[in-house]
Amino acid sequence: MTLKPIQINKTQPEPDALHTPYKGGDKEFSGDVTLKRLVWAADSSDVELLAVWFSAGARTRPHIHDVDQVLHVLEGTCAYGDENGVTLVHTGEIITVPKEVWHWHGATPREPMMHISIRKMGNHTNWDVEERDWREQYKELE
Repeated sequence: MTLKPIQINKTQPEPDALHTPYKGGDKEFSGDVTLKRLVWAADSSDVELLAVWFSAGARTRPHIHDVDQVLHVLEGTCAYGDENGVTLVHTGEIITVPKEVWHWHGATPREPMMHISIRKMGNHTNWDVEERDWREQYKELE
């Protein structure tokens, strides 16, 4: 395996198609979201890193992972919601989402946000979960 630096820049194209930014779909996201794979199966057999840019008001739909997820906020403020309510995670802060926890996360209504998602390789995300009160939780931030 050849080591090569990857830029954390949503407009910077990469020579490898796996590292080309792509738009999130409606099943997984609400609003304008751009994702860029930083470390993937071709790079590591143990860990995946994904840079995710959320426009103001954009967020994930509720979901559950089968492995722990670490979110490192690099720009803006991340709104993270789970069965306990909403937590704001600010630039430079990290939050760990335990496996099998129903949750959603994204930008606040007035400010874009970018975070790095860190998970064990070979993970699965279940998007077919109850939506519960995720829209109401988010409205508390408006």
